[in-house]
Amino acid sequence: MSCEDCLSRRAFLARSTLAVAGVAALTAGCGDGQIGGSGATGPLPSGLTLKVSTLPELATVGVLAYVPPDSRAAVKRTGPTTFLALSTTCTHEGTHLDIVNNSTSFECPNHGSRFDSNGNVTRGPSASGTVTNLPILTTTYDPTTDILTIG
Repeated sequence: MSCEDCLSRRAFLARSTLAVAGVAALTAGCGDGQIGGSGATGPLPSGLTLKVSTLPELATVGVLAYVPPDSRAAVKRTGPTTFLALSTTCTHEGTHLDIVNNSTSFECPNHGSRFDSNGNVTRGPSASGTVTNLPILTTTYDPTTDILTIG
């Protein structure tokens, strides 16, 4: 059986070695090999307004909800007319945080840092580095219009 386009064993091994070396270099260049956003995602959200009744999660005290259209912020109701808004950017490497545990806490999908619903660190990153509490964003609520302003 003749093959003009086939690689010899030597050529195959040489190319395979180069491919493995390339993947190793790429992995080393990407830090710890974790896939996910890193680095700052821009300034903290400000001037966001929303009608509270459009987010069903905010009907219950203590439940977190992303703030549309900018999911770099989350908000929870703390009382009948009071709210807490937090950045959803991990303070370790800037990864967007997931809301977990029945919408009562945050977790970083990149290195596993966890934060409670008040933004306090409950577990640091699995990789080296430090993590600080999430930034709190100012909120103003007008109960007559049901409008919450963040930032």
